[in-house]
This record gives sequence, C-alpha cells and structure tokens, in this order.
Amino acid sequence: MFKVEIELPPPNTPVKVDMAARSLPGLQLLSGLCTPGRMIRTRRLIAEDGNDDFILRINTSGAATVAAAGRKIDYACGAVLTNAAEVSAFDRPSFGGSTVVRIPRSILSALVIDIDDIAMRPIPGETNTLKLLLGYANALLTDVPLASPPELRHLIVSQITDLVALTLGATRDAAHIAEGRGVPAARLHAAKAYVMENSGRQNLSVADVAKQLGVSNRHVQRLFESDGTTFSTFLLDYRVACAYRMLCRPQYGHWDIGKIAGYVGFSDLSYFGRCFRKIYGSTPRDIRRADGNSTRRPLKPALGLLLPKGLSATVLDKTKRGCKTALKSKERRKQ
Repeated sequence: MFKVEIELPPPNTPVKVDMAARSLPGLQLLSGLCTPGRMIRTRRLIAEDGNDDFILRINTSGAATVAAAGRKIDYACGAVLTNAAEVSAFDRPSFGGSTVVRIPRSILSALVIDIDDIAMRPIPGETNTLKLLLGYANALLTDVPLASPPELRHLIVSQITDLVALTLGATRDAAHIAEGRGVPAARLHAAKAYVMENSGRQNLSVADVAKQLGVSNRHVQRLFESDGTTFSTFLLDYRVACAYRMLCRPQYGHWDIGKIAGYVGFSDLSYFGRCFRKIYGSTPRDIRRADGNSTRRPLKPALGLLLPKGLSATVLDKTKRGCKTALKSKERRKQ
C-alpha cells in the first residue's frame, strides 16, 4: 500500500486523467497523462502504511517538480528517484505525462550502489538505459495480457528491475546479470517496435534497425535469433498479418489486393500471394470473400512483441485457424 494526498487544480479547471497501471509481485507500473495537480506524501501517511519503496518518476511531457530530502528539482524530461519513506511532493503545473516505476527497497538496494545517495539526483532523459526502460515499461502496460503465466510475470519483473538498476548505477554483479537479461529484452522490444512502425517501408533493413538502436547489424540479428526468429521472418510475418487484418475490415473493401500489398510493404504482388498462402493456407482473395461477420477475427498483429519465444507462431496459428473457420462457414452456407 502506498498512500498520497492529492490536491486538485483550482475550480473550473478541466480535469483529465488517462492512466494505465499494472501491479506485479515486486513491481508496480503507472503511466499516462493528467491535468495540473499535486501529490503529497506526508509523515502521517508514511506512519500509516510504513511503505519504504523506491519510486522512479520519469517525466515524458510537460513540466514537473519533485521536492524531497531537502531538495527541489524541476525537470521537463528525465527521471528522479524518490523514497516513499521520506516526505515528498510531486507538482505538475501544466498538463503532461509520466511513467512511474515502484520497486521495494529490499530488492533495489541489493542491486544499486549507494542507492540512498542517488535519490533526488536528476537522470537525463537521453540516458540509454532510461530510454530502454521507458519503452519497455509502457509496452508492458498495453501488450502483455493481464492473465499472464507466473513465470512470465517473474521474468518481466526481473527485466524491468535490471533496467532500473542499470539506470541508477548497478553493482558489478547486477550489471553483469542485467546485460544478459533485462537489456537484451528491452532492445529486442525496441527493435520489434521500430520494425512494426516502419514495416510499410519496402526497403526497411537490418541496418536501419541497428542505426536506430545504436548497435551493430549483427547485434540486431542476434536479438531476433534469441527470440527464435530472424529479422526477415519477423518483418514478413508482421506485414502479412497486417494485410490479413486489412482484408477482413470493411473500410478497406474498396482497396484492391495489390494496393493492400504495397501498403504493408510488399513490392511484388506474386511474392505477397505466395507468402500469404504459406502462412494462412488461403489466398488473399479467399479471405476477402469469406464472411466479413465471422466471429473468428484476427488478433491485433503484435506478433508477440513482448511475450515468450514461440508466441509469434501461436498468434499466426490462431489467425490461420480463424481464417479457415470463416471459409468453411462460407462453404456450408453455399451448400
């Protein structure tokens, strides 16, 4: 339990809050946008709940001020670590966004050198591990199912904790573990997210992803290999999944198949058709003719952005089965 007092903005000020939260064993995440306001952690509240967690506040937009331990920090982009066992105040004078990571002292203090001395020191927004942490944490709030298996939840907590520790200054042993666990996971997420965002570019290459991440081409290839796939396979599967989704949506009914293929990143219509049939067992034209009202709709083509190895294949298999179900329903009605 973590208690704060909230002071709302002056009367007649529109209040808008759009937040997402996730609570996992040993980790709490909160991210979103909110109107001006103030959150205060008083001595009374500290005595009531006894919470001494560390809180990493990452400001993503708008101005923010944190006051604690006799210091006051104004920051528009970056992060500040605070301790829930100390009186503190977080002020947002204007509409803005933030991501908050809360980890128990017992966990984080064993991983970070002189962690109490790090509290209330500003962390620049351009810090590499902070950027990895921010992207990974926000994706967890949207991409990972709430009913995830325990082993996945444990892995997620470990990976996020690794990135927090590296951002703050991990011990040698903790840094060694994090470089082999949390950092690769976050980089893989960043690589996949970049591929998904730019998949419509027909000339998208490993070199483009490597440049975005600031690593070598071979490093990017190893990231995808660690997930049981390759850059080319992931890109191809994602493009085909996007095309499948478009073929099933009425708003794209006036688009010919060649236009859809080009839109998702294919330059060769024949190659697109072969790839599509190999994955879904049917042609794009068959999918378009299938019942548009079928309840077996394709999943959002995230292709296991953050989930364990093999889930991308599971996603494709489910959409493939959904495709076949729709076609069989159509054939039965014709009979």
